[in-house]
Amino acid sequence: MLSSERKLSLIAALVALSLLVAAPGCTGFFVNQPNSIAVTTAGGASTFSVPPSVQMKATATYTSSTKDVTKSATWGSSSACVTVSSTGLVVGAGAASNVTVTATLGGVSGSISGGSTGGTGSQTLTMGPANTTTFTHGTSQQFTATLNNVDVTGSATWTSSDTSVVTFSTTTIGFATFGAAGTATISASVLSGSTCASGSENITVQ
Repeated sequence: MLSSERKLSLIAALVALSLLVAAPGCTGFFVNQPNSIAVTTAGGASTFSVPPSVQMKATATYTSSTKDVTKSATWGSSSACVTVSSTGLVVGAGAASNVTVTATLGGVSGSISGGSTGGTGSQTLTMGPANTTTFTHGTSQQFTATLNNVDVTGSATWTSSDTSVVTFSTTTIGFATFGAAGTATISASVLSGSTCASGSENITVQ
């Protein structure tokens, strides 16, 4: 019979061998988790413009291979004026700029930026505060969006072209914090049925 010490040595050797066999196909603890994801249009462009529509492509890079994961990724858009289907088809519902379309798989994300030149029933939001486009770094500001004299701040999607300059709160809609000095374009968009309303303004942080 094998001694207890000998048994432990054999078990340790088997565990080490199994880890060596599994390692080449793994990233972390998740076999199907990619190292990175690249998003382009189906034609290979690194930016997009809609309408009418643009098909996206998501390519995942693994340790030893790449794979088209367009149909298995989860898709999202930073603007209500640009919609993206579960298979990566992007459609413009209204005018919007600085839009980011993101594909996520296994906790890893990749994105592409672009905009929409219009769509059906586009309208323009009025953004506030009025006549104020210069802010001090380290401060914060609540922005507002108005459509046809109705406050739609709470239902709007807010984005920044440069998050090092200005970022929007994920809990208080329209609340911005100003970081590094520079310029950025902030945008707000609202989708109601097939009608999209959006607005944007350039701000300076100093």
